[in-house]
Amino acid sequence: MTNITRYFYLLILFVSLPSLHAFAGGVGSDQLLWEANQLFKEFKDAEALEKFEQLIKEQPNHQEALCKASVLSTRIGGRFDDDTRKGQYFEKALSLSSRAIGVDSTKAEANYVRALALGSMSQVSGFKDRLLYLVTSKRYIDRTLAIDDKHAGAWHLQGRWSYKVANLTIAEKAASKFLMSSGTLPIASNQDALSAISKAIDLDPSNLLYYFDLARVQKDVDLKSECIETLQKALDQKLVTTEDLELSRRCKLLLQQVLKV
Repeated sequence: MTNITRYFYLLILFVSLPSLHAFAGGVGSDQLLWEANQLFKEFKDAEALEKFEQLIKEQPNHQEALCKASVLSTRIGGRFDDDTRKGQYFEKALSLSSRAIGVDSTKAEANYVRALALGSMSQVSGFKDRLLYLVTSKRYIDRTLAIDDKHAGAWHLQGRWSYKVANLTIAEKAASKFLMSSGTLPIASNQDALSAISKAIDLDPSNLLYYFDLARVQKDVDLKSECIETLQKALDQKLVTTEDLELSRRCKLLLQQVLKV
């Protein structure tokens, strides 16, 4: 190789380095976003959350980072048995979702993470706050589906919401009339829950949680054969995360219970 040839080879390599680096993730905020999304896809939730939070410090109005950090906070919080630790993560998710909505309320994902965070908070709240969170979350579920009617996560939340409201006790329903400013909760039924979660499965047939929740509702309304079929489909799904392993275990236990009846 002559010196001139070597010179041009090195020049071309030097010019190509920035583009190669950008392909591998870019620099600065782009680099952080790329790394965070890689961790998010690999279900390395704690590491991904740390990256997204770092990005948010640099760009406080980065809506994608705010949305995904909120989802991750909800996901991580749900793993704790202790309501105090659980609540800390859920409150973080709620705060991040509020900021995401503030950036642009017309985006489906921002409304979805807001609904998700509000629904999660209802799990660790007293009765009055739980009702308020349920009512408020419905508003954001409806907004999400109005923007994107093929949002599987929103349909799943719609199903969960319907199930919770449909199965309030008589005492809870009576108390809600005194606690709610409107005097009443929106009407919901178990059939609404079945339809919504089934829609979520149609849109995302690989999500094990959707099958498990659908099977639980089917069991409660005595749809035995349908419940068995749903659980069998659930057990055929590929297990990716540690949550999937736990959900698969629960599906097996639920199937055993249904088959005994």
